[in-house]
Amino acid sequence: MINQLPDSLIYEILFNLPTEDVVKTSLLCRRWRYVWQSVPGLDLVINGFIKNYDPKFDFLDRFIDLNYYLCLQRVKLRYVGYGQNYRIKTSMNTVIKQKIQHLDVGSNSRYAYDRLEIPPTIYTSCERLVSLKLYRANLPKSPDSVSLPCLKIMDLQQINFVDSLEMEKLVSVCPALETLTTDKMYGVKVSSQSLLSFSLTKNGDGYLKTQVVMQTPKLKYLKLNRHFIERIIINDLSSIVMLNLDDLMYFGETLLSILKLISCVGDLTISFDILQDICQFSKSKSLPKFHNLSILSVTNMMAGSWESLLIFLESCPNLKSLVLGFQDYNWGVNFSDVPQCVLSSLEFVEVKARDVADMNKLGSYFMENSTVLEKFTLCLDYISECDHVILGKLFTLPRRSNKCEVVVRSRKFGTYKPLSLFSVADGFC
Repeated sequence: MINQLPDSLIYEILFNLPTEDVVKTSLLCRRWRYVWQSVPGLDLVINGFIKNYDPKFDFLDRFIDLNYYLCLQRVKLRYVGYGQNYRIKTSMNTVIKQKIQHLDVGSNSRYAYDRLEIPPTIYTSCERLVSLKLYRANLPKSPDSVSLPCLKIMDLQQINFVDSLEMEKLVSVCPALETLTTDKMYGVKVSSQSLLSFSLTKNGDGYLKTQVVMQTPKLKYLKLNRHFIERIIINDLSSIVMLNLDDLMYFGETLLSILKLISCVGDLTISFDILQDICQFSKSKSLPKFHNLSILSVTNMMAGSWESLLIFLESCPNLKSLVLGFQDYNWGVNFSDVPQCVLSSLEFVEVKARDVADMNKLGSYFMENSTVLEKFTLCLDYISECDHVILGKLFTLPRRSNKCEVVVRSRKFGTYKPLSLFSVADGFC
């Protein structure tokens, strides 16, 4: 049946596979013998430890020659070996000069002195480049004139720059840059007139003490993960609508800045640790009202987290969607206090947990108190055969909203059907 597909669709399918697998399709039949040569993408793992050199170097050069007139669009290279290997330098330079649209390059070396060397042509010969992803690589000093007019996506992980100003310069000279992801703040600040999304993600060295300084007037999405945030300075908060602070550690004096950020956004993801810090702060000072917040996700909820959540929800009068991720099942004892948003604005509740436990308490709290609740979703890692009784009661709990739907999902089996059946598998569709 696959032979009946048009060539353009076959190329699109093979475009998303490693090149080694794509080349193997030449053994299928006569029609497929040369199909791999027309795929406008290259995905290779090159071994630099092989004596003499990996024959994939020759294959890479040959493939580029074959695709010269077909406009090679995407190249993904993973290099295992010493970064000073002259063949990988030559091959990298050849790849970059193809004026590709997507470049994803990485190496295995943990040490800066032996990481993959990116040639200077990355700054001047990539006029069509749209996406740049680099992992464990060394970037050279940029020239006075950098030409990356089409670059929209940049992802830099464990990169070694010549100096701290290089990162700032690289970001500032990309007029179309929309998404930036880094594992640390390589420079003093991030400055971009076009940037829409910035993510400071998990670092291989653990939690780093970090100052976040942003000059990004169009920024809409900000993600700060796995860092000790000491200071946050963002010149313009008016454009930010989504904030992800999952797995963020130690605010210090920045808690007030965090609260100011939260007051601007409509979509917030935070961990239980941050929730506790905010609620501890509320014992000495009153929390501001987060009128813009309509979507809230809280991760890693543990013992004592329920009471902290209720305190925070009192400051969210317009909340419509709530997602809770539990690590254990100590829901708390306070099911009598009901924040205003639960009564009048909350429309969607999703609870994520390992297994059922005593989930009816939580379901009953939301379904019996919310007047506009439209859906209560329970997502479980596992459902055993003995959980049918608890789940059956969950579906029959009284609901204050006549529009409320109950949905139960299991990671293994899918959506659960509220039927009294004998086997676990039969309870799912």
